[in-house]
Amino acid sequence: MCRARFPPAGACLFFSMKRFEQIPFNPARWPFFYGWMILFWGVIGVILSAPGQTTGVSAFIEPLIGSLGISRIELSTAYMIGTLCSAMLLTPAGRLFDRVGARWMGFGSCLMLGIVLLLLSRTEQIHAVLAGFLPRQGALISLLAFLFFLLRFSGQGVLAITSRNMVMKWFDRRRGLASGISGAAVSYGFSYAPTLFAGQIANRGWPATWLLLGLVLIMVCAPLLLVFFRDNPEDSGLVPDGYPMNTAEQATAKAHRQFTLAEARRTFAFWPFTLATALQALIITAATFNIESIFVHAGMEGVEGFALFPPTAIIAIIVNLLGGWLSDRTELRWLLAAMLAAMGIQLFALIQLAPGWPIQCIILFGGIGNGLFGVLMSMVWPRYYGREHLGAISGLCMTCMVVASAVGPILFSVLLRFTGSYAGSFAVCLLITLLLLISSFFARNPQNA
Repeated sequence: MCRARFPPAGACLFFSMKRFEQIPFNPARWPFFYGWMILFWGVIGVILSAPGQTTGVSAFIEPLIGSLGISRIELSTAYMIGTLCSAMLLTPAGRLFDRVGARWMGFGSCLMLGIVLLLLSRTEQIHAVLAGFLPRQGALISLLAFLFFLLRFSGQGVLAITSRNMVMKWFDRRRGLASGISGAAVSYGFSYAPTLFAGQIANRGWPATWLLLGLVLIMVCAPLLLVFFRDNPEDSGLVPDGYPMNTAEQATAKAHRQFTLAEARRTFAFWPFTLATALQALIITAATFNIESIFVHAGMEGVEGFALFPPTAIIAIIVNLLGGWLSDRTELRWLLAAMLAAMGIQLFALIQLAPGWPIQCIILFGGIGNGLFGVLMSMVWPRYYGREHLGAISGLCMTCMVVASAVGPILFSVLLRFTGSYAGSFAVCLLITLLLLISSFFARNPQNA
């Protein structure tokens, strides 16, 4: 117990949390640098967020429309409302991450995601109860909006942010390598999530699939994250990369200044990176959400859209590894420019969607864009703004991404209704991409200012 002559209560909490980092084992006594275990479990944490990512939700869209008697626009509206509401809480969640650390945030968000999936598996039953008090369709949209809010906040938001930020705290000079390995593994996992979920839905139905996923997250995954997740290496008596820097290396460390969120927002570089990743999130979410419909309107089979994911992921994996290696050797603004250029070509191919070269361009340049997106999401914030306020800064970026991903599906659905094509939506995104490409050349590291 803390007495008057000892440090105040806040300090006691810090020291108790620091001791907890050594339970049930001390990472400093691990047979090799525990950062590599952090990298492994960070990858697992991000992949576990797949049911809350659009790539995971996409497999449930058509079954939900068929089973619940809901239109595409109504479902997109519920998804947008839930996603927008979740976005409003991500910056505060980032600040909470800075206070309580990766271990509790990872455990709590994984547990919450599992509970949400259990609720989603009972959507029809809950809707039947609500329909006794509200208009039937209004009750359904409201219920889905609320469940999507919990799903996106716990999965796409907190669990993914926590897992990525944890890894970046354990590496400095090898941060690019760690980011490349993490991004490659996550790309591989996410690419097969829709196929895996679609197969389970075909065999079990969508309620049983969500039920199974929820039970696995609650009973297996959340306890494992609590055991193996750790926050700062210093709390376990270690340093980033596993060995201390010498004097010369300390002088050239990538992050000399620890920016607060308010200070980061005032730098020019913050916005090209934030808006570019938000736009990429919008495109990925909207295209994935409507992938079957996009291909049908292009005169092809809807299932052909899912066939793009695995080859695109293979390219993204290669680019992730190469981009991670390059990020330790070049300015991140050049990687941002390359990502935006690839996005531009991909969007042009989507406008011209048809068998042949458009498909090949979508796969190639979509893989390049996705690969560099994964690198920049992990690398830019600790390198440009330091580790101390990493949760708050990355939380604001994630807020912008989630808002964009919320707008994407409904924007595409509305434009489809009025124009009868997805080409207009892709054209608007292409114009914004070109404007951001110009701004990327001026997004210099504020540490060098």
